[in-house]
Amino acid sequence: MKVLILENGRLFQKILQDLLIELDCTVSCVRTGEEGLDLLINTTEETKYDLIIASQHIFDKSGAKFIEHCKHSERNTPIILLTSEPNDTLLKNARAAGIKDIFPKTNITYLKSSIRYYVQGETTFEIQGGRILYIEDSASVAHIVTKYLKKLNLEVTHFARAEEAFHAFTDNDYDLVITDVMLEGTMDGLSLVRMIRAQNTHAAKIPILAMTGHDDSQLRIDLLHAGINDYVTKPPIEEELAARVNNLITNKRLADQVRQQQRSLFNIAMTDQLTTCHNRHSLSDYAPKYIKDAVRYDYPLSILILDLDFFKRINDEFGHTTGDIVLEETGKLLMATCRQGDIVSRIGGEEFLILLPHCTITDAMHKAENIRSMIELSEPGGLKITASIGTASLIKEHDEEFDNLYKAADSAVYCSKENGRNRVTADPHSLDAAELDQASNQ
Repeated sequence: MKVLILENGRLFQKILQDLLIELDCTVSCVRTGEEGLDLLINTTEETKYDLIIASQHIFDKSGAKFIEHCKHSERNTPIILLTSEPNDTLLKNARAAGIKDIFPKTNITYLKSSIRYYVQGETTFEIQGGRILYIEDSASVAHIVTKYLKKLNLEVTHFARAEEAFHAFTDNDYDLVITDVMLEGTMDGLSLVRMIRAQNTHAAKIPILAMTGHDDSQLRIDLLHAGINDYVTKPPIEEELAARVNNLITNKRLADQVRQQQRSLFNIAMTDQLTTCHNRHSLSDYAPKYIKDAVRYDYPLSILILDLDFFKRINDEFGHTTGDIVLEETGKLLMATCRQGDIVSRIGGEEFLILLPHCTITDAMHKAENIRSMIELSEPGGLKITASIGTASLIKEHDEEFDNLYKAADSAVYCSKENGRNRVTADPHSLDAAELDQASNQ
């Protein structure tokens, strides 16, 4: 960025010059309006200034022609006015000269941060890729807007009708929706916005920019209530459209990053990092919900607790690295053998629990026996490994409490270990309840 400084104080001129050079600006300094005018008159299109920073003495006699030139120049270079004594007369003169930004000289820190923001904010919008869903039934307007958007390195999918655009929206991923309000067909832009926002997916949060040929306040209110993020009048000014599109897509990508980080943090919090199974915290979150659903919809729910036999001996003889391999491969085997909806969790060092909705105690015993046999045959970590397993089903005596169901299965695991390990034991109360149910149904 090329900047012209018009400041008669050498110290302050040096402060501004150093700051702008730090911001990678090319700087020219003058002390009077006549000197500044000479530079402006002699600049070409290639060497023109992008910004002028001038102190309030620009309104003295020496600056009158400088101001007049800037005001009527086709280049319309923006001017920042610096003042140590703001007053009504100065503000009036600034407005008449077309100067919109006035910064105080008295607070150097604020002045530096303001100029830094101003300079760095004057950027060319170059969005690194992005997909736009654009709905416009005017071919001429669509041609112009599409050209603007493609200059921003954006891929544009254009439809004349909202119905067609909505089908494309449900089948594809986009970064932004731009829609005209008044459209041909049975669906207008307002209806399209409402249908997008009504989707029960994350895509419903996509930013929407509405375009309207009528700058009507009630229409804007209706659009905002429907869920648009921004709007622009037609025909759009290229720079304004670029700024609004850039802001919307940038904010979407930041929101996507936050959502991805939240998902990653959730997975870290709910997943055992070694085996990738659920962890105890995750189980405590899911188990009460599964029990409530089982009771509400009257379907069986069972759990299976698995304890690897003599695991401490594996760590002692072969090392913890081998022990970790055994646990990792066991966890993968358990997840591979379970249905979608089953919850496989690692709840202790070598202890796993599987939550089995829509599974009777009889089915849980068959499942447990298959798992026991598979672990023995698979030899995780290249070692002969066996497992003691206990099963239990949710019954009335558990009072809809997961802890009671857990204790029943845990007692069954203890019986498996007491009776020689490498076996499956069912909770006797769960078996009794199953027999009673079977008898009552006959």
